[in-house]
Amino acid sequence: MKVVTSLLVLALSTLSTAFAAQPLRYNASEAAQERYIIDILSLAVEKSGGNYQLQGTSETYSDSRVREELKTQGIDVYWTMTSSELENEFLPVRIPIFKGLLGNRIFIINADEQHKFTGVYSLRDLAQLQAGQGTLWPDTKILDGAGLPVVTALKYESLFHMLEGNRFDYYPRGVHEPWNEVNQYAALNLAIEQELMLVYRAPMYFFVNRANTELAQALTQGLERAVADGSFDQVFYSSPVIQDVLNKANMAGRRVFHVDNPLLSSATPLDRQELWLDVDSIPRR
Repeated sequence: MKVVTSLLVLALSTLSTAFAAQPLRYNASEAAQERYIIDILSLAVEKSGGNYQLQGTSETYSDSRVREELKTQGIDVYWTMTSSELENEFLPVRIPIFKGLLGNRIFIINADEQHKFTGVYSLRDLAQLQAGQGTLWPDTKILDGAGLPVVTALKYESLFHMLEGNRFDYYPRGVHEPWNEVNQYAALNLAIEQELMLVYRAPMYFFVNRANTELAQALTQGLERAVADGSFDQVFYSSPVIQDVLNKANMAGRRVFHVDNPLLSSATPLDRQELWLDVDSIPRR
């Protein structure tokens, strides 16, 4: 009887282990747009049918550390704007998390320096000013390739303080980002530039370690299902972050400068219209 009981306990223990959720570790952040990204990641997991449990880090890592942790499998998933270099280093999930919205860039500036931008009517004019960007961000190479001077920092948070300290003139951000960031750094003398917008193709993807093909396949399958059944768009358009863009960004009233993105790989799904945002089609409240 004891043998039978022991075997039963062992079997139940093995079964419990088999059905235990696998941690899906990511770099936690308090940035407002991260809530939307986590919602999309959760949707991907749900639609994949996989048994994963999302688990944020206990502290927010710098971009360089996140990439190192992903290489050594200290975390499992990372999200950032894509480039050919990143897609060679990690496995990309080629569904744009923000439907390409990240490529519409407006600026955070010092609150008393709007006058610097009122006279900007060309990229040549804009090149007289300096942008601030993350050292490892693909945007840095895009701006540099367009002839726009860039000052860099490794830490995202440092850029706000550098801007206030006049280390550079403007901080290009995706149109969904700057209002929450200006509020988050309310103690600094920052504001949102009112007249200009840079535009380039800039999909943000989920990335995983190249050895973790199972997770890459699960996230790809989950997001493809979410796109197909409409739940991806439902999460996107209902996001307070996206709705803030509609109310505040005034994209139609800005002077737009188009910039090429030479960093995109040939595998970028540019021909799949369902994956990209048509700004004119965004539902208005």
